Amino acid sequence: MRERVIAIVFFFLGRGFAACARLDSRVRREVGTWPEGTTVTLRVAPSGPQTSWSVAGGRFRHLGSRAVEPTLLVTFKNPEGALPVFLGMKGVLQAFAEHRASLAGDVSLGMSLVRCLHIVEGYLFPAVMTRRILPSPAHREKPMIAAYALTIFTSSAPVFVQGGAA
Repeated sequence: MRERVIAIVFFFLGRGFAACARLDSRVRREVGTWPEGTTVTLRVAPSGPQTSWSVAGGRFRHLGSRAVEPTLLVTFKNPEGALPVFLGMKGVLQAFAEHRASLAGDVSLGMSLVRCLHIVEGYLFPAVMTRRILPSPAHREKPMIAAYALTIFTSSAPVFVQGGAA
């Protein structure tokens, strides 16, 4: 049951991250610094759900749950440790501090991912939740409803982030 809930959250988080790359200049700028060919994956061990994003051809794209070879892998040690993070009860920074998650790959890329997730959580979670889990909730450049609409109603079309128009 926990794995199903996390898979649903990953579906929305994955698409929400891509939506925020379209809407928010900070997320777009951040993923624009990721090297060409970068693939980032969030996964729940031992064999739980995952979601991935990539930068290829100057475009940022949500890859969904398909199996990929990540450049950066963030692994939550188990569903019990991941669930509070993805239900908005704990922040990503707290999950790392409590050793609920580990990072394999470039630490600076991991910090970039955390900065993006901080902004994305600010769009996807209501203010009452973000005040509790984020050290200082990020200012939204666009209305939350715009992020929700893009998350739900658009395909996984890529976002130009390097050398292209946004």
